[in-house]
Amino acid sequence: MVGTAATAAAAADVPVVGSFLWKGVANVDASRCMDPLVRESDLRVMEDVITEEEELVVAEECMKILKRRRYEEDHWDQVIVKFKEMERSRWSTETKRILDRLREVPILPQGLEYFPAVHVIDLAEDGFIKPHVDSIKFSGRVVAGVSLLSPSIMRFKEEHGESIIDAFLPRRSFYVMTGRVRYHYTHEILPGVQVFRNEFPVNRTRRISIMLRDEFQKEHLEAQDINLS
Repeated sequence: MVGTAATAAAAADVPVVGSFLWKGVANVDASRCMDPLVRESDLRVMEDVITEEEELVVAEECMKILKRRRYEEDHWDQVIVKFKEMERSRWSTETKRILDRLREVPILPQGLEYFPAVHVIDLAEDGFIKPHVDSIKFSGRVVAGVSLLSPSIMRFKEEHGESIIDAFLPRRSFYVMTGRVRYHYTHEILPGVQVFRNEFPVNRTRRISIMLRDEFQKEHLEAQDINLS
């Protein structure tokens, strides 16, 4: 099981070489990916990065802060439907400790310069996130997040091709996208009940995600043959 291996690797404080690369992870369905340019390290998933108790600590603090806000019907860039969100850098001592530890998850690349604030998205049970590529001008080479309260399926679609990758994200799981998947694939959170690998249903309910991003650096775009000018 991915989560068991992940916990052991984290406890041993050793670098992860291949255990969580997407081609070898049961949580990732790459059967419809024909893209030869995608590297195994471009998408990683790790289970149980926090405990159930830690999940509740973080989720309850987020809900307390956001409780007076209504779920918005549409995002400013028309990507998210029925959501609340915030960027926040001030947290309780316990939540800060948990978030600091997330930045040390072994599937993250080394030496990242993180934004000081984390991005929180509270997605209603009947909300969803449409296909999009995160801004390449204002954030760096990594988009990563931990899923709280609900399992979900995140779908990645090649922007200029037909490849599709589905990732099953259980509660308390952590995903990292970088490289070609970060820059050349859209990602979305599917609504309602979905079936993963034609094997089992995934009933997505209210979901809180805690997003980590690193600072923009021009050389990251150059490595992907992306020109902003």
